[in-house]
Amino acid sequence: MSAHGRRAIALLGVLALTGPALGGTLPPAELLRATMPTGITDNAHFVPGAAAAAALEPFEGTLSVRESVMWTEPAVIEPAIVFGKDPRRFPAVRLGFLTVGDDLVPATEDVIRAGSRPDGRAYWDLIVQPGRVWSEPADGGWSRAAFPFALVHSIEGETHNGIATFLYRRGRVSALRFQVVQQTSPFNVMTYFTAAGAAGLRFTAGPLPRRERILARHAAELRDAVPVRPWSELERRAGAAALAGFSSGLEPGELIVDGLDVDGTFYAKECRSAGGPLPWCDRARFGVWSVTKSLANELALLRLAERFGPEVFALRIRDYVPEARRYERWSRVRFEDCINMATGLGNGSARRDPNDSGDGYIDPTYTDWANTRSRDAKVAKLLRIAPAYPWGPGEVVRYRDQDMFLLGVAMDRFLKSRAGPRADLWSMLEHEVFEPIGIHSAPVNRTLEAGAAAGQPLMAYGYYATLGDLVKVARLYHSGGRHDGRQLLYGPRVRELLDAVRPHGLPTGAHARDGELTYFNSFWYLPHGATDGCRRYVPQMLGWGANLVALYPNGITGVRLAHTVPERWAAETETTAMADVADRLAPFCR
Repeated sequence: MSAHGRRAIALLGVLALTGPALGGTLPPAELLRATMPTGITDNAHFVPGAAAAAALEPFEGTLSVRESVMWTEPAVIEPAIVFGKDPRRFPAVRLGFLTVGDDLVPATEDVIRAGSRPDGRAYWDLIVQPGRVWSEPADGGWSRAAFPFALVHSIEGETHNGIATFLYRRGRVSALRFQVVQQTSPFNVMTYFTAAGAAGLRFTAGPLPRRERILARHAAELRDAVPVRPWSELERRAGAAALAGFSSGLEPGELIVDGLDVDGTFYAKECRSAGGPLPWCDRARFGVWSVTKSLANELALLRLAERFGPEVFALRIRDYVPEARRYERWSRVRFEDCINMATGLGNGSARRDPNDSGDGYIDPTYTDWANTRSRDAKVAKLLRIAPAYPWGPGEVVRYRDQDMFLLGVAMDRFLKSRAGPRADLWSMLEHEVFEPIGIHSAPVNRTLEAGAAAGQPLMAYGYYATLGDLVKVARLYHSGGRHDGRQLLYGPRVRELLDAVRPHGLPTGAHARDGELTYFNSFWYLPHGATDGCRRYVPQMLGWGANLVALYPNGITGVRLAHTVPERWAAETETTAMADVADRLAPFCR
């Protein structure tokens, strides 16, 4: 959950399916003529049809996509211009692809910066994921390619997911036909929208740079993929009664996908979109907002504690962010206080009984800070605008993305102080945590710096996870931070996080059916009265829009991706119905 939500406005409900009623795949003439769509169509038209065969030739090279205007519903998106850029335009990008069998493999799955660059008129950056190649009998010798993508922006944390397709034959390509049919909760672009378009393509054939690395990454992703099966299989195994009510609590149109990880398999409900089930949902990237705090910030802190000792929890921010030494109020703030959202700094009410952790959202300077591009400017603004509450660090939870970002900066500088100036916090996560557990691409938003500097990961939000990524990190927590015989995370703290018998952390003021939630080390703890009579405390990763990853007792993980609006903040924290289902499958009291 994030202050981003305070600015979002929504068009709730299931977005209408519009556009021509086509049978099978899109007609080749539409792609070859770059016909501009006037609506979205069924997603099934972007994937192999019933008569599909193998592609007639392999594909390798670079597509140069021309910037283009998109058809959108609604026709007016608010605001119409953001940072001088137009959110109704598809960005100009260069996309490298090669084929491995039937798979269309992108050169990178990282954020491709387009809209966050100074050139071009389009607002959006882009992420692409592996797709497919095939041929259709009526295509006259052309092969087809399709892939999932997400429109994103490096300052925000949501995704606008879609699919794209094109034809190719002997060095020639058609236009790129695409549609955007699904999204998580927005920030700067405040309208929920669908979009479609046709963009001109130029193809440069030839081997991709670092192709062996691309091939190795793709092979590793296939090898380490989480098995995803339909929810109906879990119903046949456990019975519909045991799973009843799992998706309750959200309004129609708010839910994107949800499911349970049970005994090594993730059982997913339909991946909803305005064009029907989203193809390749298991490969899609999702902007999960503040779930990032547990997927990245806490993970990094626990890795540092495993490498360098638990003393890192007590390190002072000002010792690694020297800019903070100018402000006495930061003198006692520790890494631990930032990960607990208890720095004792921020705007808002001084009332603490009952507490309202969301009071930390009340900050008229938040949007200016969030939209600031560079690391140093963001640090300067958050240090300058944080007056002290009447309590000290570690006493009261007040939710602030700024403190989580600052912790990321401090941890990166601590790592450099111990491992050398070329060390990088996100690279450490990638190589020492993500890759060992089978996450081989970890796109994240970073600050926007001058020149070729990579920027500081935002850490409070901005990690674009797949369903499999969410499950793999949850499994690492469930295993006590140990994987394949190696202790990756600091074990004593992970065991403390997973201790469901006793309450953890500080009161938040948010309530669910069985009591008040608490906050500890980036997790929201849900009190739960289990069916056998005991009381348990479930650690949950929560993100704005009702995104959820819940670590239930007995190794079960619940996942929910959604897009609520600010007025329905309570829907994010009332997750008891999902916990009830997990309790029925594997009783919490045992």
